[in-house]
This record gives sequence, C-alpha cells and structure tokens, in this order.
Amino acid sequence: MGDEQLIRRWKLVDRVHRTVGPVALLGVLWWYLRSGADGLQAEAGAVTGLYAAGLLWAGYLAGPARWFGLRVDGWSFGSGAPVRTVPGPRGGWQLRRFPLPMVRPLLLGTDPASGPGRLLPALLAYLGVAALGGCLLDLAGGDFGPAAAVVCLAGTVAPALMLVVLHTTSAAVRLAPELQEVARTMQRDVAEARRLLDALPPSTAAGGIGLSVLLAEGRYRELADRAAESTARAGGAMDLLQARALAYLDETGAADDADRAAFHALHRAALRTPRSLRAGSDLPALYELARNHPGLAIDEARSAAAVGSTPLRRSAAYATLALAFHRAGRPEEARAALESARRTGPATARLDFLTGLLAAPEPAPAPELRT
Repeated sequence: MGDEQLIRRWKLVDRVHRTVGPVALLGVLWWYLRSGADGLQAEAGAVTGLYAAGLLWAGYLAGPARWFGLRVDGWSFGSGAPVRTVPGPRGGWQLRRFPLPMVRPLLLGTDPASGPGRLLPALLAYLGVAALGGCLLDLAGGDFGPAAAVVCLAGTVAPALMLVVLHTTSAAVRLAPELQEVARTMQRDVAEARRLLDALPPSTAAGGIGLSVLLAEGRYRELADRAAESTARAGGAMDLLQARALAYLDETGAADDADRAAFHALHRAALRTPRSLRAGSDLPALYELARNHPGLAIDEARSAAAVGSTPLRRSAAYATLALAFHRAGRPEEARAALESARRTGPATARLDFLTGLLAAPEPAPAPELRT
C-alpha cells in the first residue's frame, strides 16, 4: 500500500508513453510521405525506433541503472493484459496477452541506501545511452535511419518522466524497511508477521500493513470496520482490501445485507484502481460468487491464480477457486484447488475455514443466475 502513489504516477507516465510514441511515429511518417521519400523505409525505421527505445530503457535498467541505486521489481514481456506472472526474488516476470517483442519493468524504485541526489546522474546517463542509440540507428542511412533515430529519441520522454517521478515522490509514501520486512514475512508465515508488526510503533503505514495481516488472520469484521474509517483518506488498495474482507465475511455467514451492499459499492470503486493493484486479485471471482455465478467465478479465479505474483495473493485465488468448485458441486476439483492454495501460500484462517467447509456433506450444485 505504501507504493500506491508511486504506482498511480507510474501509470500516468505509461499513458504519456502510449501517447508520445504513436504521435512521434505518425509525425515521422507524415513528414516523410509529405516530402516524397520512400514510405516503406520510413515506416520500417519508425517502428524499429519505437522498439529500440523500449529495449534501450530495459537494457539501461538491467545494467548501468544499478550503479545509481535504481531497482526494478519484475519485468513484463509482450503487450496487453497480463495473463501469467511467475514470482521471483526480484519481482519475477509477467507474460502479457500479445507476444510482441516488448520488455518493460513492472515497477521502478530506488534502493533504500541510495539518496535522491543520485537520480539526476541516472537521468543524464540514460539520456546519454539513448542519444548513442539514436546515433547508431541514424548510421543506417537512407530514409530508414533518420526515422528510426527520431522515434527512438522521442521514446525517451516516458523514462525521463519516470525518473523525475521517483525524484519528486515523497519517501513518506513508500514502505519503511521494517514494514517491507513485515510484508515479506506475511508471504510465508502470518503468525510471524503479526509478531513483527506488534513490535513496531503504531503508524499510519503500519496500520495499512496491519489490515492485510488482519485479513490473513480471518478478522474480517475488524478489518472492514477499520478500513471504513480510513477509506476516505486511502482509497485504491484499501477498497480492494475492504471488499475482499466483506466477501470473506459473507462466506462465513456472518455478513448482513448492509455488508453485501457495501461489497458491491467497493467492487465498483475497485474497478477504478490501477491495473497493477488489481492484477491477480480474486475480487472478480468473489463478485461472481456474490451473484451466484460459480461457473464464471471458476474462470475468474483460475485467471487470478495464473496472474497473481505474490504467494499470499495466488493462494487466495486458489482458495476462491476451491469455493467456486464447491458451490458448483465439483468436490474433487474443489479439494485439489484447496491443496494448491496450501502449497502456494502460508496458512491462513480462510484456508482453515474452507477445509472444514469442504469436509462437510456436499451440497447440491447451486443453479447459476442468468442476467
């Protein structure tokens, strides 16, 4: 949650990139076609320059950027919506729907030991790398080289803006190292995460992490009440967390009509959050379960399990998949999904609840509502 402001700014920069790149490409093509040059060479050069700009940025982040304390939390391959995420010690990698030759960082950050003063040299070094790449493309000559060079240099706008964003984003919105440790520990041991959290002094950031721990502990009502008090200030990730808490509360039979209405309102609000926050969440599947559509919930939960990057999020998706299979009257698949949830993430109160639920006599399949 501490990186939510940074994620929102990152998405803004990404929108700038998606605007500047095509505009530069079309501008170059218009200029060449207007001057009577070889349109095919210009088109090939413009497209090459667009891809070269992305690969130069990725190569810079993978190599020289580390000298300036820049840190990449995972990589994405292709374009479009994410379809699969494989976790790793440095964020892992994410495969997107269209297999285009595009490599991008999932999120860019700075090492705690590096100060903001190193970002200006990082920006200058990147611009130098981009200028060198543009010059090399220009050496191709003809109508291809200049078109590729111009579009490649235009592609430096978004990365340069991202470095400025890192420089101007207050360090207060990022998780402190001790809270990052709590978040990492929660991916493997909820009880240990609670012990580490209780040892920290109270703070707003700790409260946000604390809500995630409450979710894993099964204290859904307490989480929903506390999140409702802070939603006006936080929003975004807090909406996602509170909506999931209300859905899990409904699974236990402890929710009332007001809770269900609040869940639907929060679900609508969560749809407006950045895709980076929603990727791999089981919230779409929970929404289909709330509408008594177990078949659609199975599809959504499977997709979430494939995309979810962190063990806890992936485990939650498998747990929701187990519940969807259970409500669809498919007990064997429900037990297999629950076992996947246990293997994937730490022990949570929800897994204990679902274990007892699946051990109970099997209900008749619920008919799906048709809308």
